[in-house]
Amino acid sequence: MTLAFTFGGGMAMDAPGTALCDRFPILGDWMRQVADWTGIAADRLLTEDFTAAFYSGDVSVQPDLRFVAEVRQAAYSIGLADVLADRGILPDVIGGSSLGFMIGATLAGAIDRRELFGYLRASTELPLHPEGEAPRAVAICVVAHELGLEGYLDGQPGVHLACEVGQFIDGAHGMYMFTGYVDALQSLAARKAPGEVNVVTALGGAHSPLQQFHHDLMAPHVAAMTFTDPRIPVISGLSDRTLTTAAEIRTDLERNSTTSTAMYHVLRGLARHETRLALVLGVSSATDLFAFPFPVYPVVTAEDFDGLGAAVYDAGVMPTFG
Repeated sequence: MTLAFTFGGGMAMDAPGTALCDRFPILGDWMRQVADWTGIAADRLLTEDFTAAFYSGDVSVQPDLRFVAEVRQAAYSIGLADVLADRGILPDVIGGSSLGFMIGATLAGAIDRRELFGYLRASTELPLHPEGEAPRAVAICVVAHELGLEGYLDGQPGVHLACEVGQFIDGAHGMYMFTGYVDALQSLAARKAPGEVNVVTALGGAHSPLQQFHHDLMAPHVAAMTFTDPRIPVISGLSDRTLTTAAEIRTDLERNSTTSTAMYHVLRGLARHETRLALVLGVSSATDLFAFPFPVYPVVTAEDFDGLGAAVYDAGVMPTFG
């Protein structure tokens, strides 16, 4: 009877607030520890909203916005897992895409917690693109299955699939993130209905061969990090294989910036481990939007914690709920 934890990628634009930190001192203490490590005020991690800056197109918000939003996503997710562990709820397997993979690998003990935040700082301080090259961007799109990705792009050059975010419960659409040169993504947007392609220029590109420069610049930092064998299996969004060694975790971290990532890899991998229930941890959750091959339960709000005991008991994955 397998219990899984899953984590989304990207950044947390919305502020989680302080309610759960007030309710669970272990979470508040952890967020203050991260604030001490990173120099980001705990109040900022918990209460500042970045949505407007994210869509502003102002590249001057980088690297501060990306660093704080990624630290928020990672720290809050790890803190929620600590709350669950304090109550006797521990996963048998962990899965995550993009930053979610790094969070999962850290919780599994393969990456040191403080080193994770050091990695995020180093990564977000890099230039958005090599000097003299065209700027990159990302775009979030909803694509109908009947059209497919190739049909949707319709031969648009300079655009790559960065991430499969999830498949909607309607069974007819999926959400994807594309990346590429700014002018190429804007050309794609011009061929679609207004608002259909939301091009985000403030944070550069992601998960494609165009990020090889990022991989190369981060290589010395990754080489200096310590990796250990994870205590439990980890599934990343780069493939549905099970990661069980320090070398495999390192390899997927190295490949993360240049390789397309997909939540369907995570779900297939977790399904192969006979997952009976997956807890989706983070600042926000899309469990009511996307389809999953097994039952899922969000761990985001106070109300979620109130119903957690029944969800775990009903799934039969834990003998007790402490």
